[in-house]
Amino acid sequence: MIFTLVQKVLSQIWHTPEAKPNAVSEPFSEKEINMTTLGDATLNNNNVGPIIRAGDLVEPVIETAEIDNPGKEIRVEDKNAYVRIETDGELILTRATLETQLGRPFNMQELEINLASFAGQIQTSDDQIRFYLEKRL
Repeated sequence: MIFTLVQKVLSQIWHTPEAKPNAVSEPFSEKEINMTTLGDATLNNNNVGPIIRAGDLVEPVIETAEIDNPGKEIRVEDKNAYVRIETDGELILTRATLETQLGRPFNMQELEINLASFAGQIQTSDDQIRFYLEKRL
């Protein structure tokens, strides 16, 4: 069934009859054709930002994102094991603001260690981490 599904989807991509895989006689429903993937959604947006493991840094990083990126809509998605913090185009987190939010000295490598992943490109220094996109959709 899965092989048939793959053949049907690929046959919709290939436009020349000679490029299509061999025809399959199993029925194929419209519901199966309209599947989307997480990759489709992430390829069609300009979201950037950290994906942080659940823990003590999550709330300070959310607050820092809101303070260091005024006028931007900061979106937070809690997935229990990790938290996705994102905005459109560019998100900056500064050490000074993180220190204020945590109430203690902070080394930016501590944030890097707690990143499960991130969206966009990343630029790091001792004073800030910048998530950004060179090209926008």
